[in-house]
Amino acid sequence: MKRVIVCSMLGTVLLALTTAAAGAEELTVDSILIAHRAGAKTDGLIAVVSNPANTIAMRAGDLVTLRAAGVPETVITAIQARVAMATPPPVPLQPDDPRLVNLVRLIKSGISESIIAEQVRQSDPAFNLSVTDLLYLKQNGVLESIIGALMANRTGTQVAPGAAAAATAAPQELVFNDLVLVKSASKGRPGRLAMQGDSLAWVDGSDPKKNFEFQITGLEKVWFTCQARTPENFCYQINLQIVKGARYRFRDVNQETGSNASVLKVMDALRMYFPHVAFGPPDA
Repeated sequence: MKRVIVCSMLGTVLLALTTAAAGAEELTVDSILIAHRAGAKTDGLIAVVSNPANTIAMRAGDLVTLRAAGVPETVITAIQARVAMATPPPVPLQPDDPRLVNLVRLIKSGISESIIAEQVRQSDPAFNLSVTDLLYLKQNGVLESIIGALMANRTGTQVAPGAAAAATAAPQELVFNDLVLVKSASKGRPGRLAMQGDSLAWVDGSDPKKNFEFQITGLEKVWFTCQARTPENFCYQINLQIVKGARYRFRDVNQETGSNASVLKVMDALRMYFPHVAFGPPDA
């Protein structure tokens, strides 16, 4: 008698699945569990799940329930594929300023952040970001340093130096290692730069008597020295010109091995905390 009942249940379940395949039914976690426990074959379950005429009414928690009940992983994978197909992809956000589309393309192409930031600063007309523009940049993974450069160059916006400092105050101390102070008469002196509030201090690697310090607000120009490479320039040295004063040149100690991370960090910090410094080569 028990065997007859089981066979009857199995026949009922298989008949229900066949009807679902033909009549466009909604498949739930309960219907799959009943079929599985009644002995429905894996291939039959996959066929019903994969039938585009049927709909899948399940959530992520239901898949956990099916897996715990021993439903074959191939069936669960088929369900996941149908759920993913039924979920429409989010509509990509479009910026108010169409130039940002090309900017994001440049960033995703792998061009150096410092080069892109320099292009942003030279844009005419300058960018005036809307809320939609900011969301678009964030959605596409644009770094905050580049977003900051865009905002610092807004059209028609004049920000007093004191206000800028209050908005993004320079850290009490920020150290940049792996630098060489370039001297025309020598190969250069290794050491490090330390940003301390509104000043930069050079800490010589071998002779403390060679240490010096100057005010960042006294900078006239800041620019890179680069080598032309494919697909982009390789900027290995940062140059600082004091107003009516000295010019300091700091080279990345790892230049020969193809790294310029140290000078990029110095430039990024100056642009972030002192956006009103003039960035670009000095006038000829």
